[in-house]
Amino acid sequence: MDKASRYWLLITVDSFGKIRCDELKENRDFFWQQFPELSQQENLRERGIQRQLMQWYQYDDILRQLAKGCLRCFISHQIKDTCQGLAEKFGKKHNFTSAELLPLVVDSHRMRNSNPQSLTTRILQTFDPEQSNLSTWTNRILKSDRTVKQFLLDHGIEQVTDWMILNYMTPGRLARILSDYQQTPTEINQAVELLDNYHQVYRTHLLQIRRTGAKTRYPEPTLEQLRQIADLCQDAKPHIWAKRISPEQVREQLQNLATLLREERIRSRKGLSRLESLNQNQQTINISQSENNEQSDFLAEYQQKIDECLMKSAVLVIQNRFDYLQRKKNPRSQKKAYNYITGLYLFHCQGVSMANIATELELTDQPEVSRLLELTNLRKDIGRNTLSCLIKSILEVAKTYVTAEQLKNLDNKIQPIVEQKIQTIIEQARKDASTGTQQVKNNQLAQAICQCLKDRTEIIRRK
Repeated sequence: MDKASRYWLLITVDSFGKIRCDELKENRDFFWQQFPELSQQENLRERGIQRQLMQWYQYDDILRQLAKGCLRCFISHQIKDTCQGLAEKFGKKHNFTSAELLPLVVDSHRMRNSNPQSLTTRILQTFDPEQSNLSTWTNRILKSDRTVKQFLLDHGIEQVTDWMILNYMTPGRLARILSDYQQTPTEINQAVELLDNYHQVYRTHLLQIRRTGAKTRYPEPTLEQLRQIADLCQDAKPHIWAKRISPEQVREQLQNLATLLREERIRSRKGLSRLESLNQNQQTINISQSENNEQSDFLAEYQQKIDECLMKSAVLVIQNRFDYLQRKKNPRSQKKAYNYITGLYLFHCQGVSMANIATELELTDQPEVSRLLELTNLRKDIGRNTLSCLIKSILEVAKTYVTAEQLKNLDNKIQPIVEQKIQTIIEQARKDASTGTQQVKNNQLAQAICQCLKDRTEIIRRK
């Protein structure tokens, strides 16, 4: 059985950099002894086999080494398949073959067991058979490996989507980059306006997608999103655009912009060896003090967890405050609870001033609205809950990038970074609230609050 042989044929690299495949007879006999029924089956139950092997590897002192050998063999074949897949996808255009990439990631033939720092060891230490199968996990870890990413980067390949690149580009930085490319002021203004409108539409929809639990990180914009971006370009600053652009033209211009930014990223990141820029202030952190410095993947998951934790915290804090106000079953308390939700919605989602909110809710004056909304406490409570959520989430994400031993020392290193990030978000929300209501809608905290409130429109309608 060809598939079964992947559990006892080990792919390694010899001292001359050549790939070899050796049969481990002891592991072959062990495999058939433990799974004799598989000799009569055409299709292997991979998940069940891997779950059982992992149990022996983790908990059985007698069978551990044999189970580990079978798992190493399977991983070595999956590493080979993934390298071949990368070569088929990029090799012809970027001038490399799988024979050049594979020796960089498979174990050395001289070692009876995998090196403690090897890719195989990291895959085994982080694999959970209850969450995924071993082929999928190996593929993920290999593609996020620093050596693989650097190899691809040296060949002009960065494996992030156009939409992720655009999502994390700021208008100010884009303007500086485009000026270096000697683009005209009109071209720069158009590109900056396009990016800003992309952020307004795409980020809001992205939060909605992630609220459903979808795993996709940065999906391609839908036709409706492209239409909305085109409308914003025309309506907001029509003098920048000579004529109305279509959704198809929006897509093309965004992709052209992403291509230019991708080239700039590749140019600036060649030789980069540390995980940088966990926030827009370019604060540097070497998160694992080892080879696990996978910048793009970790940064993407880090930013996603910020959005998720802000949303969860906003929901928790606002719901608790609403429940507290509503606790007394008299009409006045009920009215106050619904005024609270409506006031937050008007302030954060529509940019309505406190004075106008007072009129809308039939309250006495602006100070009464301030006492009702308690924005200072709201921001503080959301920040505190976000901190707790984000630290837990990042430590969970970090399991993909660091070893179990390194994970133990990671908590103290991450906490000050996360605290600073959340403090920046909260402080920006405070500044925006004090400088003008229209500015409020654009900050990250307000967007999370607004999305939370939009999901509760049935409450907003009732007063």
